[in-house]
Amino acid sequence: MKKVLVVSMVATVLGTSVVSAVSAAPAVKPAANAAQVQNSTLTINGNSVVVRSIVKNGETLVSLRDVIKAIGAQAEVHSGTTVIKLNDHSVTLQNNSKQIVVDDVKVNLNQPVTIIGGTSYIALRPLVSGVGGTIVKRNGLLEISTVSLIDEVENPRFAGADKLIVSKNDNNGRNDYLVNTTSGKYELLLTTDGGSDLVISPSGDQAAYTNAEGAVYVIDLKTKASKLITSDNSIKPELVWSADGNAIYFLQGDKGSVIAKLNLADGAITKVVEDKVDYKENLNVSADGKKFIYTVTTLGTVTSDTTNVDEDNVSIDFSSNQQQIFSYNTGDSKPEAVKLTTSTDDKVFVWSADGQKAYYVSVPSEDGKASLLSVDSSQKSTPVYAEYDVEQAILSGGTLYVLAAQDDSNSVILSIDPVTGKQTKLYTVSSDVSSIAVAGTQISVVENGRVLVQADGSWRAVTK
Repeated sequence: MKKVLVVSMVATVLGTSVVSAVSAAPAVKPAANAAQVQNSTLTINGNSVVVRSIVKNGETLVSLRDVIKAIGAQAEVHSGTTVIKLNDHSVTLQNNSKQIVVDDVKVNLNQPVTIIGGTSYIALRPLVSGVGGTIVKRNGLLEISTVSLIDEVENPRFAGADKLIVSKNDNNGRNDYLVNTTSGKYELLLTTDGGSDLVISPSGDQAAYTNAEGAVYVIDLKTKASKLITSDNSIKPELVWSADGNAIYFLQGDKGSVIAKLNLADGAITKVVEDKVDYKENLNVSADGKKFIYTVTTLGTVTSDTTNVDEDNVSIDFSSNQQQIFSYNTGDSKPEAVKLTTSTDDKVFVWSADGQKAYYVSVPSEDGKASLLSVDSSQKSTPVYAEYDVEQAILSGGTLYVLAAQDDSNSVILSIDPVTGKQTKLYTVSSDVSSIAVAGTQISVVENGRVLVQADGSWRAVTK
């Protein structure tokens, strides 16, 4: 999205009604033939700013200097001519002229550029359009964008308040960007080739990742500085932050056999779980760091004569190729891996808050709806949500969030209280929504490749 500017006082901007909020008395006492200057509180890119404005012949003109500063444009003044540059566009104007030049094209104004008290005032729409911005009316208010949005990104996840990390892959590797969810303004965070995804800390202030060799780094999302935590080059297929943000758990080795703990203070690595169970995935760690939930995938077995197996004469029994959910409690007197499920369905989006009960989406092997289930040591799976075909489930802040396909045109986003089972329908969205991200009260969706965030009851695009 680009920079947003909302005004509150009814006037006309080139035929468009503008709503503006006047928050102070006139700054100057106007002459009989002069417009009255007012201090207006505007929202520009999510920031509340004061911009001087006047109304002339029914049209709102805004302070050129104030708006230039608010949108972050560059301006140069030479011999009475002002040149404004932003987003590879330029706007050239002169005081008292009813014409501006936008990228070498002349544009006529209804009102001339007006100077009052040494400050120039200009109509809002031609100024915004001239620097490549757009104006849309949403919920009765004008939203004005002047920030170029990043495109072709994937994997959005929240990083604290009002920020998303998104990724963009090309032939040279992956670039990760930090995106402001209010303005859409973005900055490069990390470039890596062969490194893992960034995993955000519980506080949202840091993110951990491994490079192609397996070394673990933590990047400070405020300073953008990366710190090497360990150069240990063992394979670490999954990273999970501890609840207090002081350690990182990970699966170790090419088979994910071991669950290890990395202390961020000194880089020490200790083995926490070594249960001889290979091919772990979907690691979940309890808040106390003692209980673990994970899935284990068993591989198909070769049924040919093992003394005469070649690529042209191999028989494999895939019936044993299944994924099951396990738990492990290091606080038990004799800790061991406990199988929680035995069913043959696919199990995706596996989550656990306490390391004892797991929530997962069950995808039937044959035609049928995917549903959200829970399971614990009783090995009895209990339905949590099964009304519509479940496409994704997230456990965030002790609440379950579900994206489900309502029909061919619409999907729904729901929240579910795991304790009471109460379901609340939050939003109806397009069936083109492919995934959601949640952090606290923040919700983001991916729709046709664009990332949108929920803001005041409507969806705002932050990428294109």
